[in-house]
Amino acid sequence: MSEMALQAVFAPDTIPGRELRRCAAEARCVVICGVPGVGKSLFVREQTLIARGRGRVVHRLEWDVSRLAFDQQEILARYPEIDNVTHPVIRRAAGLWVRQAVAGWFRSHQESPDLLVIEAPLIGGRFSELARVEQDIAEPFLAGGTTQFLIPLPSPQVRAAIHGARSRESTEHRHALDRKNAPPPLVDAIWQQMLDTADSLGVARDRGDRNYSPDLYFAVYGRLLRHRHVAAVPVREVIELDHSPHALHGLTQELSPTAQEAMSLIALIEETGVADAIRATESWHTA
Repeated sequence: MSEMALQAVFAPDTIPGRELRRCAAEARCVVICGVPGVGKSLFVREQTLIARGRGRVVHRLEWDVSRLAFDQQEILARYPEIDNVTHPVIRRAAGLWVRQAVAGWFRSHQESPDLLVIEAPLIGGRFSELARVEQDIAEPFLAGGTTQFLIPLPSPQVRAAIHGARSRESTEHRHALDRKNAPPPLVDAIWQQMLDTADSLGVARDRGDRNYSPDLYFAVYGRLLRHRHVAAVPVREVIELDHSPHALHGLTQELSPTAQEAMSLIALIEETGVADAIRATESWHTA
């Protein structure tokens, strides 16, 4: 689909429209975080189109794209995906890579007006390293004021609509990356994991209510991102596109690990300790 055919769908006077336009004007890096089924891909799309409308070159870094570099027979033979869940060793390797990638991008674009847009689920150790405070060259960039973390917060009604769309997309793929979307049962399972995370962090909630709650959701993610510049972005309008939100071919420059980088990171983890990598992934929320 051509750029001329793509238009931002969040109106400027809506909360998402205002936040994304603010980031397009002020930020160097925007990290869009959240569990599956809250509209992260739509936010990536919107941020890209709004920034390009301001004449900015957009670089895109996404969890679903980056983890594809690890889909190599030699890696999957040792660390297989089970029930659509990426092995914790691969999640850890991707997390090590993403901090290197962020630091490298900032260093190489110091004098440019380009924008880096990152999609990071965080939950379950999926790029959760971006929330951690580390003594490395990436930390000043991640903690700095020009990096903004956004958390889409759909209302329960919007969340239900997204869930229904996921059910349709599980059999009707409009884009190759739609195949990587978490299927509805996994979306539900990850929400239950989010509730368990709330309990681990001591976030108060009604233990008898296991349904989606935007307030509880932000309380957990706000805690996880307490060392970052973060903004909640309520979404109260159901947005329907006639194409996949992943349809951004040619509109961004993509960052993802090479196959060799993926192999090297796996080798590093095996050298330094697989058990330690698994523990780091399982304790992703203790940053």
